[in-house]
Amino acid sequence: MIRTLSILLSIFFFALISPVSAAELSVNQLKNGRYFIPSWENPDQGEWVQLHNGEFKRQDPDNFLYVGIVDVVLGHLSHKQSQDAAVIYGYNTGGSGFFVMLCAVLNDHGQLKNTAPVDLEDRIKINSVRIESGKIIVDMVTHGPKDPACCPTVPKIATYTLVGNKLVEK
Repeated sequence: MIRTLSILLSIFFFALISPVSAAELSVNQLKNGRYFIPSWENPDQGEWVQLHNGEFKRQDPDNFLYVGIVDVVLGHLSHKQSQDAAVIYGYNTGGSGFFVMLCAVLNDHGQLKNTAPVDLEDRIKINSVRIESGKIIVDMVTHGPKDPACCPTVPKIATYTLVGNKLVEK
């Protein structure tokens, strides 16, 4: 009787815990997600690309595109108990630039829900990214007025808050 009760309780608690575990985002899931690349003509338009192991490559000489994950951090951006993520990724269209983007990825029952990305800048250096108290904090080195495109020198700590589906710098 006690053994049967113990088994039934184990099954009951396993059933309660399993859906929560299954709904958590993973870094692997984020590295294989879809990310937005803005158009040069209109940044609100562009294309979504599917990453595989943190990268996307289109070798077409007339429409080259490389996208790569720079950093991923998990944390709470919404009032839900499940973890969300901040993803920094960059893209290159065949020139010398590497345009760095930040997006918040919300956990919608284990599915990725990307927000509108923020353009951080061309060829910046990311020192770190973290999520604290629902905010994304990016420690980076950006360009000063006399810095060449290759070599940013200005330290900057930027804080972003999710407002609706947009990241807003505070």
